[in-house]
Amino acid sequence: MPDFHSMCRRGSRILRWTLLIVILLLGIKYCFEARARVRADDNPDGWWSSVSDVQDGAYTARRAFVSNDTILLRLYRTGDPTLLAERCYQKHGVEILWTEHELIYDTADDSYLGGGIQLPPTRLDRFLARLP
Repeated sequence: MPDFHSMCRRGSRILRWTLLIVILLLGIKYCFEARARVRADDNPDGWWSSVSDVQDGAYTARRAFVSNDTILLRLYRTGDPTLLAERCYQKHGVEILWTEHELIYDTADDSYLGGGIQLPPTRLDRFLARLP
């Protein structure tokens, strides 16, 4: 019968391998998304822009298709090229909607992002926008 320490070592080993595999899969997914963002940057004619109709036009959203059904959305302060937030989402035929406190890009999204970007963007959004 295995003792407690050997069971803990085995459980620890399984946990480490599981975490390693999850991190590896997330890294691969991120690399594919980064490659798609670079392709979108290489095609400047493929972007659509929309200036907010709230907050005196303080924000500009730019969208481009990065695959057949995936849209890249970028949020900027109007007149400033600094990227504030970025999202990739699946096309659902819904135009972006501006509200006083949020840019809504996907009303069907029930993930933790909720299908919107807070205005002004959170610190996490600004940090993630700086990553490649």
